[in-house]
Amino acid sequence: MLLPKTKLKNQLAIINAISKVIIIGLAIFVIPWLVSKISIDETDDQLIQKLDQVYDLIETNGIDVFINEDNNNQGFGSYNILKEEYISIEKTNDTLLYEFIDNQKREIDSEIYDYRVISATFSVDNQTYLLEIGKSLTTIISIEQNMKRLAFYLLLFLLTISIFIDLSITRILLKPFEKIIAKLKNTQHPKHFDYSIIPTQSTDFNYLQESIGDLMHQIEQAFESEREFIGNVSHELLTPISILKIKLDNFTSNTELPVDEMLKIYEAKTTLSRLTKMVRALLLLSRIENREYMKNERIHLPIILSDIHNEFQDRAELKKQNLSFTNSIGEAHFTGNAELFRILISNLISNAIKYTPEKGRIELILKKQADKINISITDNGPGINEKDLGAIFDRFKKFGKQKESFGLGLALAKEIADYLHIELKVISAQHKGTSFELSIH
Repeated sequence: MLLPKTKLKNQLAIINAISKVIIIGLAIFVIPWLVSKISIDETDDQLIQKLDQVYDLIETNGIDVFINEDNNNQGFGSYNILKEEYISIEKTNDTLLYEFIDNQKREIDSEIYDYRVISATFSVDNQTYLLEIGKSLTTIISIEQNMKRLAFYLLLFLLTISIFIDLSITRILLKPFEKIIAKLKNTQHPKHFDYSIIPTQSTDFNYLQESIGDLMHQIEQAFESEREFIGNVSHELLTPISILKIKLDNFTSNTELPVDEMLKIYEAKTTLSRLTKMVRALLLLSRIENREYMKNERIHLPIILSDIHNEFQDRAELKKQNLSFTNSIGEAHFTGNAELFRILISNLISNAIKYTPEKGRIELILKKQADKINISITDNGPGINEKDLGAIFDRFKKFGKQKESFGLGLALAKEIADYLHIELKVISAQHKGTSFELSIH
């Protein structure tokens, strides 16, 4: 069965509702037939009982009680006042003895009535008599309708009670599961996971909690091992890189070399600088992933954005680019980490300057939209191919022909944005520029 993608509790409720609808549908067809059969069978039983009672009377008192030959009484008939029942006895020339029940019509006082009639022949003193006992079908149908109505109301009542019980039991049974899901959603890092066991009578949920706890322990250990590895490797790499740079600086300052040799040394120093940036970026990513930064600083957006804008003005002017900052909301602030927020905006502006050609335009805009604060960094550079947009924030993913990039800038920006609960998205089209949109709730 195909169910909508929703919570397990809602799926179970849908299944219960569908099953109840199927039950109601079947009951609508079955109950009328069943009630009709029961009412007819009950009527037939009553007619047979009355037939036996008449036989007993005739056997005890004789046929003269009903038909008196001396008074030329050739038959007997009796109807009650509402013509709901009747009994008749008359002579017949048919010598075949039989009993059967069927529906028949009778004319009484020039009106036609429908009856359920039991007809039987019997013999007394070599004379055959026809005995009929009838019960009005109108009465039977009335009783039948009342039974159908009662059965339908009872069905609705039972269905309502069963739905309420199903929902209540489902809610009770799934309450531990919802708490487990909530605990997972509230866990931002394995280190902060709550390992306490939620009480439940379901062995499946107990097994689920134990499995999640074991997995969280493994993930926490993996995170810790990765943090230690990256930290150790970063420090081990930064030390020799720094030593190499110092030695190259000392060598070039104390030695006279040809221009082509100096260029090679300059390229080596540039490569060492790039390696230093990459190692520090990886170290920063590791620290963010391990939630080592506090997020309790009050960040004044106009001030920090203005500072970042001023820091990049000289770099933009070197490429003859127009880097502007527009604040359309005045004072605005949010709580987070100022250092990480500065790195986030700086990486996006640096990326825009890098990929925007000379005399290009880069806009840093602070504005408010509905209940959100929006920050946008927009350029009129070459843009990003649509097929690459899905991987724009992947690590070590490079776009364009920038050889000096390791593909960590946007990955770091996305990691910081997620850590600070800032929504980050990119809008781009080739030859039309790129816009990075940040939304702060």
